[in-house]
Amino acid sequence: MRYTALFILIFFISVTSFAQANSITRFMQPDSIKAVQFMVEINVKEIKTSKETFAGIKTDDAQLALESEGKEKEIVFQFPATAKVMATGLGVDASEAGELEWKYNWSLNETYRLLMSIASDSAANFILYSGYVWLPKENKWKLIGTCKIEGRWGNIKEPATFHSAKNKKQLKLVSVQTGSVWLQRSNGRWKNLNGNDSIPPVVTVVSHIDSIQQYMNEIEIIKNAIASGKTDAKEFREDIYYTMMKEGTGKQVSLTDTVVVYYMGYLLSDGSIFDQTKDKPAIFPLNRLIKGWHIGVPLCKVGGKIKIVIPSALGYSIRTRAAKIPPNSILVFEVEVVETKPKL
Repeated sequence: MRYTALFILIFFISVTSFAQANSITRFMQPDSIKAVQFMVEINVKEIKTSKETFAGIKTDDAQLALESEGKEKEIVFQFPATAKVMATGLGVDASEAGELEWKYNWSLNETYRLLMSIASDSAANFILYSGYVWLPKENKWKLIGTCKIEGRWGNIKEPATFHSAKNKKQLKLVSVQTGSVWLQRSNGRWKNLNGNDSIPPVVTVVSHIDSIQQYMNEIEIIKNAIASGKTDAKEFREDIYYTMMKEGTGKQVSLTDTVVVYYMGYLLSDGSIFDQTKDKPAIFPLNRLIKGWHIGVPLCKVGGKIKIVIPSALGYSIRTRAAKIPPNSILVFEVEVVETKPKL
């Protein structure tokens, strides 16, 4: 009996010694705010321990944090282990279920912006969650990665900041300063959760730290798709690949035109359709669309049909644009030009 009691005591000490200690600040989220982005400025002022620590942001589904353990520093994006990884930034380790890790020697007393973005599909009942970090030295954003969580859709819930360590003693050895805290509505408007009227942030993730290498990687993917017969869009023009599916007989399309088109858009990776017209054509001012359309559609005459393969840099880049379009997606569009209307 004495040995049993001793074993229980040792077990209890062991468990409590390795229990995670957290300091969490939760923010009141008005019911009227259907948030699609959550961004916070995080500055780790001091770490007096070599043990594992985290400082970052979290919601009910995921957390994104600066991690430190000894001399090792990483940025870590964590989510349910059952979620599927849909995209990662270059050099990000996706080997562990429910976690993406990027080794990066972030600095104390530097302010980093941590951003989580979502896009959900209520009909298919899933949500995309993406984690990003703004790097002050490089002055650019970095995509850590994107996951797909099945059985969940809607908006960001339970926004919070946190820092954590192995236990309460270790937690006291970490000093973290939180700056501006923002939620963004689906209409693009930002809400400051600090309770002040500071100027809303400008978040532009299109030009990011991986842009050049990502583009080169995607061009190689497209070339391989052409070589294997996966696509017949072999002609090249200003960073897009295309093929004329039907020659038009009307006037040449101009970038300043409003175009009346039938179209279908799908991913090169798996052919999944993310958007298409049905009974009626769509009407767009062409110069308001993605750059891939700016380049490809003016190659057509009215009555013509073109297939365009668009690298992500000329599409939606690393943005979490829509639930069916993960970041870094190579897009394929088949566009038939029915009519053009010149700019008035």
